[in-house]
Amino acid sequence: MAVTSSLPQDIDLSIGPGHRPADEHLAHLKLGRSFLAGPHAGEDIIRLRWYVRESDGALVGRVWFGPGAQGPPGHAHGGSMAAVLDEALGSSCWVAGHPVVAAELTTSFRAMLPLGTVATVEAWIEKADGRKLYPKGHILADDGTVYAEASGLFIEMTSEAFDALADRLE
Repeated sequence: MAVTSSLPQDIDLSIGPGHRPADEHLAHLKLGRSFLAGPHAGEDIIRLRWYVRESDGALVGRVWFGPGAQGPPGHAHGGSMAAVLDEALGSSCWVAGHPVVAAELTTSFRAMLPLGTVATVEAWIEKADGRKLYPKGHILADDGTVYAEASGLFIEMTSEAFDALADRLE
């Protein structure tokens, strides 16, 4: 027997005052056709919206995990949460002016995330050492429950390397 569910048409991914949309900082997501945030993202999997927190410049997102993100019955797949954290950590570097690619990502899962949940993702740069950036981040419930945490090593690309990648898409 097939199980079907209707998708919410209007998922509220807004956030409170003190944040501005991060779109201008994250044009690379459209250019790179990100499977999470780009035009080919599946509407039943993950929906997200990025913001910049004005007080500290951290990247903050509101994310919804739909039925296409299922792992354990009724809950988000760990890979879907890791993908969101990968994008968040990398994008936190881009927002700060560092075009990067991931070299290492460590994710710890703290609680199961129920499907249909709108959660908050936060990411920031913990440390920088030359071209190496070390961002951290987490996915949180509105009540503060930590669903997952991540840290990573991201390498800043030269503008020439980034342009060469972008040229391949044209």
